[in-house]
Amino acid sequence: MTALKHNSQGNRPSPLRFLAVLIALLGATMCTAQTIRPILSEYAVTGKGRVELTNDSTVPLTVIVTPKSFEVSETGEISYGPMPADIHLKLSAMSFRIAPRQSYYVFYEAKADRLPAWFVIYFEFSGFPVRDHSGLNMQVELPHTVYLLPRQSFKREDLEVSAKFDGAGRKVLITTFNKSTTVGRVLMTEAQGHGQKAQGVGFPIYPGKKRIVELPWQGDAAPDKVVLNLDGFKVERTVE
Repeated sequence: MTALKHNSQGNRPSPLRFLAVLIALLGATMCTAQTIRPILSEYAVTGKGRVELTNDSTVPLTVIVTPKSFEVSETGEISYGPMPADIHLKLSAMSFRIAPRQSYYVFYEAKADRLPAWFVIYFEFSGFPVRDHSGLNMQVELPHTVYLLPRQSFKREDLEVSAKFDGAGRKVLITTFNKSTTVGRVLMTEAQGHGQKAQGVGFPIYPGKKRIVELPWQGDAAPDKVVLNLDGFKVERTVE
């Protein structure tokens, strides 16, 4: 395997690059597809896994591999940075080409000096035919997210939850706080009341961090409660 050399600079894409990625995504959706499996992996203590990348296009594509650290804000915005020195990652390849209609496997091993730890491996596809006269190099970036977790499980008592109804905005604000030293994961959120329900997607909750999510609510009256489904248990709270 090839050991990763850490970059001392952050990896924040420029607006021009975002535009190029958007163009590529639109083109890929209409004509071809590049896929990645799995998109997320969780391991106890150390990680040893593989990622399958598929090129469903009719042209060979070059792939560049870029691991990054990431942090999630209270409202769910993600910011990226260089891999920290206390996460040790080995990759079987840092760049390669995938022939048309073929797949390629990237193997990796990961460990961290401190747990929990998390990072993302971005796979940047390039080599698409130019579909317009802009001169932009079209690219597609697909992520594989990795969590290295301690052996203890996330428990009901590790989670603080409160819920408020915003009548003017017609939404329920759910605030969670993770009191533990490991990562928890809400699988689904739901507001209930007066014969109506509103469901939201799941989200991770990080150690010592708060997370605020919003659920749109269409009912005339405020919901009575919110229900958070986690692995092995539920948490219910009355809406204030």
